[in-house]
Amino acid sequence: MRPLIAVVGSADPGRTYRPALADTAIAPLACEEIGTALADAGCDLVVYSSEAQFVEDRVVSGYLSHGDVPPGAIQVRPPYGDGEQDFPMLEERPEVFDVRYESGDDWESSFYRSLREVHGVVLIGGGRSTLITGMVCLAFGIPVYAVACFGGASRRVWDVMNRVTHHATTDEVSTMGAEWGPGAAHRLVQLLRTQQERKDEQQLQETRSRRMATWRSAFGITVGLLLLCLGLGMIPLTYAVDASASINLTGLIVGALATGTSGAITRNAFDRGEHWARTAALGMSAGAVAFLLFVSAQLAASPEILSGEGARRLLFFVLTVGFVSGFTFDAVYGRLKQAEPPIPPPSTPTCTPPSAANG
Repeated sequence: MRPLIAVVGSADPGRTYRPALADTAIAPLACEEIGTALADAGCDLVVYSSEAQFVEDRVVSGYLSHGDVPPGAIQVRPPYGDGEQDFPMLEERPEVFDVRYESGDDWESSFYRSLREVHGVVLIGGGRSTLITGMVCLAFGIPVYAVACFGGASRRVWDVMNRVTHHATTDEVSTMGAEWGPGAAHRLVQLLRTQQERKDEQQLQETRSRRMATWRSAFGITVGLLLLCLGLGMIPLTYAVDASASINLTGLIVGALATGTSGAITRNAFDRGEHWARTAALGMSAGAVAFLLFVSAQLAASPEILSGEGARRLLFFVLTVGFVSGFTFDAVYGRLKQAEPPIPPPSTPTCTPPSAANG
């Protein structure tokens, strides 16, 4: 896929720019050099109007001077029923122009929608629309080259690029502020390609991160389900063997820890799905604390409950309490933090008998 580059701006001496235009005699020649450099690099071009006040007309002239231009390499995006399309050699070489009419009769609609498709934007001079284009590129990570030496809005965009984060390095931004000279157009194209490579690498890293997060989430949910099955498996296990205190206690402990961890992992699945190991450890701890508190209360009321049939019935409650404790582990730890240690009763001073004191 050939890179699609948009060249935006104007260098009309009859207009007022802020800051003022500079080197107006060189700007048209620079636009032609940029067009030639884009054609040499195998880039497609997107333009919007052939009016003399804009730079696209001279850029197209330089682009077509390359000679070997593939069909449809120059995309023209005029508003429907409006806009100047009298580009150089449009009638002689219509096959290289791809005119795409946009719905709506305002140029802003077709212009700003096209920015989603480009791989880079070159700003030269220009006014308010050029400034907005530069801000859009910086906000949405579109590679941009602001030619600062000709003044206008592109100079203001260049000033902003020194203060915000984007795909160009500090040295590359400094290069954009240099005076126009031999080889500047080819450096411009190379810097746009470098920015696009960084953008592609960043998008690749983000895609890998999302894929890894999806795999971690799927793995965590699978582990949570297996632990829940393990906890529930303690019920038939305790009923399949003869009742004994050790077997019943093992079933209660394993069931509480497994369901507590499963509850925490299930809770994490509802959130962003990060930090599975930390969540599992907190859920297991919450399940263990809830198990100790619940079973301790039962043992205080029935000391022999672990040796009889009551332990099997107790397992149903322990599994439920463990899962709920893991699912709401933040509330469990919040209650533990709020719990204050009991205040010991004040010590009563020991009174010494008078006879002993006189003795």
